[in-house]
Amino acid sequence: MKQQTMLGILFFAGLLGILSLSSFYFNPSSHQPQDAPDNGTSGYNSNNKQSQSRDGISVATGFENDFYTNSFRDGYFYVEVNADNRHESIIEHIPLNISVVIDRSGSMAGEKMRNAKQAAKHIVDQLSSDDYLSVVIYDGSIDVLQSTVAVRNKEMIKRKIDGITDRGGTNLMGGAMKGYEEVKRYYKPGYVNRVLLLSDGQANEGITDPYQIEKIVRRQIHENGISISTFGLGNDYNEDLMTAMAEKGSGNYYFIDHAEKIAGIFSKELNGLLDIVAKQTTLTITIPEDVNIDRVYGFNHTQTGRQLSIQMHDLFANETKGVLIRYHVNRAINSTLNFATRLSYQPVSTREASVLSTRNRCEFTSSNNMYNEHYNEWVSAQVALYHSNEQLEIAMKEVDKGNYQQAKEIVKKNKEYMATKAPLVEKSVELKKAESANAVYEEKIVNVENMDVEDKKYLQKASKSSNYEIRTKKK
Repeated sequence: MKQQTMLGILFFAGLLGILSLSSFYFNPSSHQPQDAPDNGTSGYNSNNKQSQSRDGISVATGFENDFYTNSFRDGYFYVEVNADNRHESIIEHIPLNISVVIDRSGSMAGEKMRNAKQAAKHIVDQLSSDDYLSVVIYDGSIDVLQSTVAVRNKEMIKRKIDGITDRGGTNLMGGAMKGYEEVKRYYKPGYVNRVLLLSDGQANEGITDPYQIEKIVRRQIHENGISISTFGLGNDYNEDLMTAMAEKGSGNYYFIDHAEKIAGIFSKELNGLLDIVAKQTTLTITIPEDVNIDRVYGFNHTQTGRQLSIQMHDLFANETKGVLIRYHVNRAINSTLNFATRLSYQPVSTREASVLSTRNRCEFTSSNNMYNEHYNEWVSAQVALYHSNEQLEIAMKEVDKGNYQQAKEIVKKNKEYMATKAPLVEKSVELKKAESANAVYEEKIVNVENMDVEDKKYLQKASKSSNYEIRTKKK
């Protein structure tokens, strides 16, 4: 009897063990801990995309490879931030504090000026009494048409806009600086603070050095929290300068090929500003002592000790922001690499500070086979995207210089490079767009040396605008 009882107990214990193992192997979450121990335990595959989400905001991170070797010590780490649709329950209006800065130089005469004024008036109509607006006009001199004011008397503001006339040269940065000054007068952390700059010409008066202009817009966003979006109209403005101002100044860049599109594109920008989902967004990446950062693609960054900090500021609905980091592991080190990512922000839905965090590990291996078998396609696609985009940008600049044959060679090599990434391209919508952009440009520049001057200007602006949209994930 005792023997039968003992056999029953053993059978029951064995059954519980089987059920326990079954639960472990068939419940994916049971062996994928939220915060795995940082002790090099085998089986913790950190390079599979790590992610966390809350408040309609998500952050995802990953290494291009799970491993590094003595021969392969360069690597890539990628961070992607996504914002969902603005939730229907969020009915609160986030107020705007914007300055519309309009070029009134002689080249704006006629249809350009009529459409610019129409667009500015449309912005006035869309604003509420909680919003603040200023209007700056510039040529060789700078005038504040409407100083910063709560938008309560719309008809008065629109009458002033109707009175704008064209004249003079183009002190582009003078106009932008006055716009910054007006926004700063009523700057409030809870507002969207932005300058909207429209120009159809070269910056030929005042501050004209691109390096100095980029320093100014970087300082404005980092020190004063004021971003800038730029709108280039026609074929005669400096698209490289206007693009750089928007990228360094945390805004958007738009190429407006025809004056009648001004109102629609201004509306697109304004609608985006009204659709904010989070503010004061900061990305912090902590890297180990044994890693040196070679380059950061996608955003300006600062590094203090082992921490990289990237100010993303406002996040808008359906927006994606990507940061790619190229790094190098010191020669004498064979230890585990731990990258910790932290995204802090203030969601519109709760107004309480929130944090998303992930942690990724990369292990040393002496096996080249192990290394070759552990590429992360998600990150590899981003490496290919940034490389292809950069090469196409270089080719475009060679065309600007008149080095047409060199540009054609760069585009050809870029095509060959993308061909080697065919399996990635097949799976990535972004890479397909990058591959298409390169193919279209290759076709367009076959006879670029014989192209009409105006056609060449249009080609460059349209192609650079497309490349910008791919790079910044707006397309």
